[in-house]
Amino acid sequence: MGLARVVLPAALLLAAFPVPASQAASAKCPSSTGRFAVWGAGVIANRKTPTARLMEERWLPDGRVEGLIVERRGQGERRSAYTGQRTIGSNCVAVIQRTLPWGVDRSEVVLDGRGRPVYGLIRNTGQVLSESWLPMATGRCNSANLNGLVVSRQVGLSQVNGGWSPNAVVQRERWTNGSVEGIALSSYGGDNESVSYSGALSLSPKSCWGTIQETDQTGRTYNYSALIVNGRRSKGARGYLYLQRDPADLTVGWLVRD
Repeated sequence: MGLARVVLPAALLLAAFPVPASQAASAKCPSSTGRFAVWGAGVIANRKTPTARLMEERWLPDGRVEGLIVERRGQGERRSAYTGQRTIGSNCVAVIQRTLPWGVDRSEVVLDGRGRPVYGLIRNTGQVLSESWLPMATGRCNSANLNGLVVSRQVGLSQVNGGWSPNAVVQRERWTNGSVEGIALSSYGGDNESVSYSGALSLSPKSCWGTIQETDQTGRTYNYSALIVNGRRSKGARGYLYLQRDPADLTVGWLVRD
């Protein structure tokens, strides 16, 4: 007599040999790779100093990250390239540790159903800072990527009498090969204003980073670090992020291309 073969259902096999938690987490929480634009704002709690940042970050297949950060802390500005590591937890939260010249930077970021980062918090002691993430297409940027209509809403702070007072701005602008003209509706500490402005983007070579300088109809000049957020090549940019560089004004914004 031959031996009878018994085939167990897959469900019984899984029950008898449970999948390790790390593998289960990976199955439920896919991890994306790619290039992302990040912006965030908050406060250094113990000093009540406002802070904001822009980052371009690449998530590599082996869990490493690399990128560039531009950060405002009060009136000061600092920037650096960096590297780091990311891990994905069973709760579909990515933990990113970045090594910066001024210390270790730690983010926790919630992922969407495709494993892409969407919103995050900086977990550095003494900081209250939230982040928003946008996927970026690969490849270089050029000033023509922004051609067309761009609209935006920003909130920030301006230094008044030794303290920081809130400001808010909405803009409608039109870009042509690196030159911009627009109108800004603003409220600085409750003082309302509507002004027209013009300016230009200076883009760094082989990069999506640059600087923008704008001058309004009253003669005031504004300076920004900017990161173009590339979309599909045939469609141009999705828009751009900016972080104000003028020491007495700290504004970060996402400007959306129509």
